[in-house]
Amino acid sequence: MRQRFGRDKVLDAALGIVMRDGYRFVTARRVANAAGCSAQPLYSRFGGMEGLMGALYERALEWVAAYNREHISDAETAFASNGLAHIRIAQEEPKLFEFLYLSRYMKAKSLDELLSRTAQPGVEEEISARYDLSPMAAHNLYIDMIVYTHGLASMLAVGASFSDKELKTRTDAAFESFLEHAGPRCVGKKKA
Repeated sequence: MRQRFGRDKVLDAALGIVMRDGYRFVTARRVANAAGCSAQPLYSRFGGMEGLMGALYERALEWVAAYNREHISDAETAFASNGLAHIRIAQEEPKLFEFLYLSRYMKAKSLDELLSRTAQPGVEEEISARYDLSPMAAHNLYIDMIVYTHGLASMLAVGASFSDKELKTRTDAAFESFLEHAGPRCVGKKKA
């Protein structure tokens, strides 16, 4: 149990460095100093810096999942709250956003893989039920909105400062367009 505590302490220290200074500043020495240990546990527990960075990436995803759970009611639906949370993370924690979504550590090989790692539980089902979409159409709509929202969030993470009104107008318009082209409805309605 003691080694698990040490692992968590090291990962939390490294995550603090990412959020404060950026992932490029995560070094064995800085993490060890922040965790109050020598650099040796980084190598014995993580197999070196690449192992540490991989584990740190997973810890950062856990942080985002917790953030999303905390903010699940910030909008009318969990779906909208999820998109809003992504934008807020880009604004409030741009260095963490960069590590998660703009660095080589992301390693997603497909949009489906990205969605499976970042999707919030129940959101696809909510989309399907609320908008009368087949599960596949709901899945595709979720991906489309993630890609669109991520574009806006990426610009915010590097210094853009769009107004909340403009962000809402643009995301609402994108959603309406994606919904119109989402695919088969559950009840068998055919599109013209």
